[in-house]
Amino acid sequence: MNVLLLNAGSSSLKASILDSADESILASSQSDREENGVRYEFHDDQGQSKTQKSDEFSFTTAVKQFLNDWQSSREGQSTADASISAVGHRFVHGGKFTTSTIITDEVQSRLDELSALAPLHNPASLEALIAAKQLLPDVAHVAGFDTAFHATLPPEAYTYPVPDEWTNQWDVRRYGFHGLSHSYCAERAAEILNRPLDELRIVVCHLGHGCSATAIKGGQSIDTTMGFTPLEGLMMATRSGTVDPGLLLHLQRKFELSPATLEEVLNRQSGLLGVSGLSSDMRKVLEAAQSGHEKSQLTVKIFVQRVCKAVGQLYVTLNGLDVLVFTAGIGERSAEIRAQIATGLNCLGVKIDETKNASCTPDSDISASSTINTLVIQTREDLSLLREVKKTLAET
Repeated sequence: MNVLLLNAGSSSLKASILDSADESILASSQSDREENGVRYEFHDDQGQSKTQKSDEFSFTTAVKQFLNDWQSSREGQSTADASISAVGHRFVHGGKFTTSTIITDEVQSRLDELSALAPLHNPASLEALIAAKQLLPDVAHVAGFDTAFHATLPPEAYTYPVPDEWTNQWDVRRYGFHGLSHSYCAERAAEILNRPLDELRIVVCHLGHGCSATAIKGGQSIDTTMGFTPLEGLMMATRSGTVDPGLLLHLQRKFELSPATLEEVLNRQSGLLGVSGLSSDMRKVLEAAQSGHEKSQLTVKIFVQRVCKAVGQLYVTLNGLDVLVFTAGIGERSAEIRAQIATGLNCLGVKIDETKNASCTPDSDISASSTINTLVIQTREDLSLLREVKKTLAET
């Protein structure tokens, strides 16, 4: 069975087709809106690839282009080899959904209502869903949620210290995000170390455009840095992460900033971009910092300090640590950031081998002599999503 998997960002779409039997990647594409247009890349398991640029981005165009390229790459093969049997959609915010689910009209409506809580992600996923349903109306469409992995959070981890009616009447609580990535990395860490997952205390640091850290014990999430929305927690590319709520009240009162303005600034104009004043790309920020740009130097220090602080808190929650995982764009590719974080965590027993760290490619163990294994793992949200689709269809 060939399964189409869609992972939509605010201005990008990652698409792939996986064989559900052996979980191999049959084809993949990525469409990204860049400063000078849209870049599209396609690759398949037959060795075919293409790259092209266009002027405008739309999810309908991106999905249609990928499916056209897929069909072209399968010319001459049987209909079964080229057909799509199901579609999996990554949704960042699932609200009360605690497991993946078939997307009915009712489910789609409920997901639309959650868009305000994940404004960078859920609207994009809905656009991709609408496009895919138009092109593939006769197959099952399944939603996989980043929040679902965190359904195991205990009450002391998910409850905010606010009035009880907010919690029970308005569903104000911490949900957690990046669950598809955190769950995959925990399972992969156990495989790499050849140890049972249920015996490990793991902190996964998902450091990319969005950033979060999660404490995993016995294979379950027991605490995480993101909360009611993906805005809480660590410093991110354009998101602020946690700030004092009193600051926001002050800005509203004194400078008359509207909720819409605050949402725009905190989600799209803060984080690496906001502090450095240069870029939301850690590579560019690091380059500027090494060239003496003071605001970029400060940006890196804040980023590292916040990750170290979060890992320290999660260490206490876990009552120790067996495995520290770095994943996602920054976590997988920036040896400099990994080194600075590891230095900040020396007091907890985290020690990495400088040579291994500088030259590693995922999936690697970069630990020095330490009781804590430090791993760099390539996240596979597509594979987690595929497994959610298979499980949901098997239960239907």
